Amino acid sequence: MSKLIKCFLIFAAISVSSTTLAAQQLSDHIVSKEGKYYLLPGYSTEDVAIFFWQSLNRWSEQPDNVAKYFTPAGEFELVYAPVDDFPMFSRGSKGREAMTAYFTKISAYLEDLRYSKPQTWTQLATDKPGVYVFEYSSSGFIRSATSEDKKSKSPKKPYHQNFISIVTVSPDGQLKHVKEYWDPYVALRDFHMIEKTPPQS
Repeated sequence: MSKLIKCFLIFAAISVSSTTLAAQQLSDHIVSKEGKYYLLPGYSTEDVAIFFWQSLNRWSEQPDNVAKYFTPAGEFELVYAPVDDFPMFSRGSKGREAMTAYFTKISAYLEDLRYSKPQTWTQLATDKPGVYVFEYSSSGFIRSATSEDKKSKSPKKPYHQNFISIVTVSPDGQLKHVKEYWDPYVALRDFHMIEKTPPQS
């Protein structure tokens, strides 16, 4: 085995260990098993918020991370996605493979997407077991669309979005269903898919 391959394997092992350690530091009710993540029995509403946040944070760089927190048949529903006129979006992805494919596709448009810390979220437990409601936000940047954009010295264009999600946790401690609400106007405007109408004189 070459030194380069050995170095890569060591780096990968350190990265996985660091991710697992970070999860444990944020919540002692989150564990990693065979590359997937689970909530342990006795978790709190805040534990669920942290768990969900970990699935989302910086998915623009790691789009395959989201599915690691979902059940094999888990579903991520995007209720307000404007799919009728803009088919790049999707109103839902069911199953880990479909979920990863969707987030990978959308990651071409965004970078360094960071979600607000769970401690700042509105966190609500409903009267239904395993069902929670969270309000939160994210901030990142629009990826350069053309080679000219990439050469430009102008500041990156920021992207900010607000969300409300209804999150359902399965009995085995993974995300079963997420119904996420966000403002489609913000995405369409910032992705240059629509333009503002000039004021009438």
